[in-house]
Amino acid sequence: MEQDVGRLVAECIEHSGLSSRQVAARAGVSASTVHRIVNGVVSPSVDTLDNITTACGVGLAMSASPLAAPAAAAGARAILDPLYPAEVDSDVERWAGRLDAWADGDPVQIIEEAARASGLLDRPDAVLLAGEATIGRLASAGDASGGRWALSGAAGLDLPSFDEAVPRISVLWCEDPSAVQASLSGGTLRPASAAHRSTVVVAAAEPDLFLGAFERDQVVYAAPIQIAIDAISVGGDAADRAREEIRTW
Repeated sequence: MEQDVGRLVAECIEHSGLSSRQVAARAGVSASTVHRIVNGVVSPSVDTLDNITTACGVGLAMSASPLAAPAAAAGARAILDPLYPAEVDSDVERWAGRLDAWADGDPVQIIEEAARASGLLDRPDAVLLAGEATIGRLASAGDASGGRWALSGAAGLDLPSFDEAVPRISVLWCEDPSAVQASLSGGTLRPASAAHRSTVVVAAAEPDLFLGAFERDQVVYAAPIQIAIDAISVGGDAADRAREEIRTW
């Protein structure tokens, strides 16, 4: 969050044509405060941020939207998955702290909270597809993209064979969603009219997401904790089955 605000302030200062010291003076804050904000060291209050952007000649508009934070899922895995790196970036560490506090250390609740916060269906870069396809078609599209990929969500719960139909809602994590989408476009898969009508969600993966991935019947699947998070995040029958599964761990 601090890094995002820091980038915003840096862009506003550049847009203004003023120096950071001039902006600080106009906003009524110290130059060191502006420096710390730009570098993601501190998170300013709304009033301070409004004063800084106004000093730059930029209006500040605020809005609320569903959480769609990839770092939330990473934070849960940092807590629960022994394969996840011990050293993580500040955003993942922050989410790990939040999840642990919200869930009071309960592993099942940590997964629930991470699923809610990761907001897979609400991510602006997610590609939502409806229709019918086989697991093999998704695997072929992943291979054709030339990058790493893994199935998750409902597919990860069911582990269907190569020729079986994709269960709703499955997730195809990949390094390049546009390349995967090009391979999947046409045929029986088409853009979903609404998120809950999706059969497949194609989403960009952070490199650490592939840790713990495993292969079965020529298909790569994400780690079990990631599968559970994604299944609960997309909702529906997959979410109910994931909850039953994680209670047995």
